[in-house]
Amino acid sequence: MSKLTAEQIAQHAYDAGFRGENLTTAVAVAMAESSGNTKSHNDTPPDDSYGLWQINMLGDMGPARRKEFGLDSNKDLFDPAENAKAAYEIAGDGKNFGPWSTYTNGAYKKHLDEAEKAAKKAGQGSGGGSGGGQGGGTGGQGSGGGFSANPEALRKYAERAESIADALEGIGKRTVNSVTGIAKDSFGKVGAETGFSDALGNFSKGLEKQVRTTGSNARKLGEGATDAAKTYQEIDERSAAELKRIMG
Repeated sequence: MSKLTAEQIAQHAYDAGFRGENLTTAVAVAMAESSGNTKSHNDTPPDDSYGLWQINMLGDMGPARRKEFGLDSNKDLFDPAENAKAAYEIAGDGKNFGPWSTYTNGAYKKHLDEAEKAAKKAGQGSGGGSGGGQGGGTGGQGSGGGFSANPEALRKYAERAESIADALEGIGKRTVNSVTGIAKDSFGKVGAETGFSDALGNFSKGLEKQVRTTGSNARKLGEGATDAAKTYQEIDERSAAELKRIMG
């Protein structure tokens, strides 16, 4: 199905990393850009734009963005998950919507109410559908098929993920500095004249980008764990309050 609902768009945006008010804005922008049509394609210059968020691949942007986003073809952007990931990167980790004309001209605003409702549902029960009682939890009592969650364990996981992300960012920066230094110190004028120093420097920058991306993914996992911990904690507190009210 090529036409998605606001809720489906919100889930793709959430999975890509958008959160809070930025998630709402991202959904509204996608609805303004493509009306939820995953196969939407505007090939009228200065556009060659694809998918939900109308990712522009015109001219030199095409090869550069395919490389940046790990795409084999522009048509990969018809996949809503890939399109959402690209939108998240273009938006500067989901925080800047300036690249979209429907944001700068205000067209997205008429979709905000629907987008906000959809955004509130994103992340709730994603990835599993209505799986019933099969394979859910470890408790063998009753037939509810439920499961238990430990918010504190999730928070600790989030802290570890953040530490890993910070460490990876530091490693990436040190790699560029050290490799660039080796190229200049070891090969000097010959390295500069043959282009070897620049090639080695470019290699180090590419490696830094890969390490930085891994660190960013670790941070996203940590953020997801933090959100889950908060949600489970709130559910526990509401359940306890409701039980106390019922028991008088």
